[in-house]
Amino acid sequence: MAFDEIIHHVGDSGRFQILRIVVYIILSLVSSSHDFMENFTAAIPAHHCSVKLLDYPKSESNVTMNLTTEALLKVSIPMGPNQKPEQCRRFRHTQWQFLDSNVSVSNNTELETEPCLDGWTYDRSVFTSTIVTEWDLVCDFQSFKYYAQTITMTGHLVSCLICGIFSDRFGRKPFLVFSCLAYGILGSCCAFASNFSLYCVLRFLLSASISNILSNSIVLVLEETSSQWHSSVIILSGLSFSIGQASFGGLAYMLSDWHMLQLTVALPHIIFFIVLCWGPESVRWLMVTGKTEQAIKELRRIAIINGKKDIAHNLTTEALQSKLKEDGNSTSKGFRMKDIIINPIMRKTVLCSSSIIFAEMFSGYVIFLDIQILGKNIFLNLFLLGVVDIPSKLFTYFILKNIRRRPSIAFLLLVTGSCIIITIFLPEDMRVLRLIMFLLGRGSYAAFTCIILAYIQELTPTVLRSTITGIYALAARIATTMSALVLITRKYFIHLPVILCGIIPIVASVNLYFLLETLNLPFIDTVKDLEKRMMNKDLSKKEGQDFLETTEC
Repeated sequence: MAFDEIIHHVGDSGRFQILRIVVYIILSLVSSSHDFMENFTAAIPAHHCSVKLLDYPKSESNVTMNLTTEALLKVSIPMGPNQKPEQCRRFRHTQWQFLDSNVSVSNNTELETEPCLDGWTYDRSVFTSTIVTEWDLVCDFQSFKYYAQTITMTGHLVSCLICGIFSDRFGRKPFLVFSCLAYGILGSCCAFASNFSLYCVLRFLLSASISNILSNSIVLVLEETSSQWHSSVIILSGLSFSIGQASFGGLAYMLSDWHMLQLTVALPHIIFFIVLCWGPESVRWLMVTGKTEQAIKELRRIAIINGKKDIAHNLTTEALQSKLKEDGNSTSKGFRMKDIIINPIMRKTVLCSSSIIFAEMFSGYVIFLDIQILGKNIFLNLFLLGVVDIPSKLFTYFILKNIRRRPSIAFLLLVTGSCIIITIFLPEDMRVLRLIMFLLGRGSYAAFTCIILAYIQELTPTVLRSTITGIYALAARIATTMSALVLITRKYFIHLPVILCGIIPIVASVNLYFLLETLNLPFIDTVKDLEKRMMNKDLSKKEGQDFLETTEC
């Protein structure tokens, strides 16, 4: 196609592309921690009612001076079934009789208790401060923590589609740059939020910003690099997320104060704002939308960075327009959202792809919700979840380079569904085998995220790429939310969530029959290009071979 030839002419695998990819990988590494952050910033430490005897030992005369903390807790707070102090109740009156070793502490059900009227005392040995300890989100207020998480997820849902539409209309770079600045500033403000309501509002806006950063950055990189680099970019992106996830567990362990953890994640985005301001807009998007003059300026910059100054001087608007006229469908008059709705091929492509993404994310996320099998250490859990992704994503590079997209995705859907269903027949005492199924399902999910990312970019026209990427992200976010709700059905039938999460991806694999194969094919730039390729499926293999020969030359 004309676009690929033009970009190849100024260099689509040179110094500029390497710099762009490096910046993107580091940005992905830093941004990967956003969704996992509240595992630590909103962690609930061990706690019990504040007791004046503990805070002010002399308040009850000198009798308390010779008593240990354990003894004072024993007479002030009832013991729970686990023989630890109750978290949400205290004795109305001090029970001095419990100091007598002959009196049973466990038999205290008839004693009068009351809620924690003076606040709570928290165990700060692991976390010195979280939003839970900051605003006492425990006991009757514990649900407020989950409200915050729900509001955070809502930010993703709202941003996915809206930012995609605006990016296709006004360009990739403006919203990417703005989102980086917004995340840096809002994240810093969030670290010093004065109340819980303000914290929730800022987390909502941060989620909206991070969704736009992740979707726009990958689109910008793939649109300006050779298709031969796409597999490497996708895998490096996936690995950066896994490494970022694993390393964030260590960072959270070192920074036990939620203010510092939030600030450490937010500030680097201001640096990315400065770096990305220097970078160019997507040339492919500029040419598709008819912005030829600006496209020439950006092409010259890329050619100079890639060491092709002679080509940069020879680039003219007339030469570019002449080249584009050779491909009658190369440009679009503008963004048309209705193409997704009324065009039967676009509608079928989006619906089938969305259902596949929904199915895998819905089922795969159940694995995240059942990580107790790995132990109760949340730092270690997050580290292991990141580490087990790495070999799977490395193997995915081979799949992207050599195996067709549709059978690869179908196989991963079947593996994920099967691993979940098999756990029904494994007793809980077979922990090793259950762990193997867990890791296999996690590995197939990790591989799926890489392959589907490449597939949807190859299957989407440039003129609508950000919008449709937003639709797919919306489907993924809805799926992760629904996967948590489906666990409620356990009270009706204990195996029902597992059955649903196992069958849905297997059934969704049927949708791949209605989609195109895209291995070794160039990007689709307009809706007409997609229609042409869909109506000439038999020519796709030959087109891919011709494209490979052209790029290798």
